[in-house]
Amino acid sequence: MPGWATAALIFALAGAVASAQTPASSPDPPPAPSYKVSGVVFGDYYYFSQNHDAGWEGQQGFWLRRIYFTFDYTFTPAISARVRLEMNSNGQLGDERLTPYVKDAWLRWTFFRRQELTLGIQPTLSFNYTESFWGLRHIEKTPLDLYQWDSSRDTGITVGGPVGSGSTLTWHLQYGVDQGSDADTDTYTALRASARVEPAAGLTVEGAFARLAREPDASRTTGQVFAGYRGTRARAGFQYAYQARRPGAASSLPNRDLSIYSGFVVAEVKPRKLAAFARVDRHDDPCPDGASIDYLPLSPDAPFTLVLAGVEYFVIPAVRFSPNVAWVNYSAPKGAGVATPKDDIVWRATFYWAW
Repeated sequence: MPGWATAALIFALAGAVASAQTPASSPDPPPAPSYKVSGVVFGDYYYFSQNHDAGWEGQQGFWLRRIYFTFDYTFTPAISARVRLEMNSNGQLGDERLTPYVKDAWLRWTFFRRQELTLGIQPTLSFNYTESFWGLRHIEKTPLDLYQWDSSRDTGITVGGPVGSGSTLTWHLQYGVDQGSDADTDTYTALRASARVEPAAGLTVEGAFARLAREPDASRTTGQVFAGYRGTRARAGFQYAYQARRPGAASSLPNRDLSIYSGFVVAEVKPRKLAAFARVDRHDDPCPDGASIDYLPLSPDAPFTLVLAGVEYFVIPAVRFSPNVAWVNYSAPKGAGVATPKDDIVWRATFYWAW
């Protein structure tokens, strides 16, 4: 065999051996699933050691405060949807059977420069971001939600997004029917707006406004400012909110001007294992809807300060246990002849799991 042919054969055999020893390139990874199913359950073992209402004092037991079952679906990178069912117990020492209803049912379209348009039953702008920053909804609601200044959900349309490419400033505008998760009866309307500066770390500030037309001649107008700071192992927030309630000429209720100051700190003592938290709310006026607050009814007759404190132990990140206490200290009522209510103290062992 000629020399050049021998060399060619050797090179061919070497190439074949090298090709056999080189693993085939891995196939493309499978596409991400278009849907996600998740859930959350939380509740408490509670004990009301002291309460302004004799019917609550001494009460103790278990209750499941919330069960969420959520289905998220992605049609395309620009269009997604969510349906969430919620079940909760009575929260007023009444019929404690869990009652299911639709919590979320929305469709979202992401368009020009990450702007979003959301249609359906969805979170309201009044405290959606504040709740995400607080991060302890299973311990307690954020102030405007807890004291029933606004609903956590509304049926309507929201549009908003970042202002410019790479901007830390975002805006949102929401129009709803102020019916929570109920159907529209063409009686109420709600307009909400928010603007937020949110860098990747450090200080974030949000301002929000809401105008709720509860009846043809009644309204609630709310303005608030929230500032939060997020560090490597702790976060803190402060909120001020003001609400003017004008019941209208046909109502016998008085005009009310309400204000709330609230601050909290959450610190990771041991990351993903143990955290401590404390929060103080000051409601400068009596809470008109206090008696109807589930799981923590308040006296509607006097201003108050709520102190909430506890620790949270992570069995695993998705399973948590939190002993905590809520103390409501009432101030002297502004009206003459009204006694100062007895303080409320409730001890809770809160449990939480998610998947």
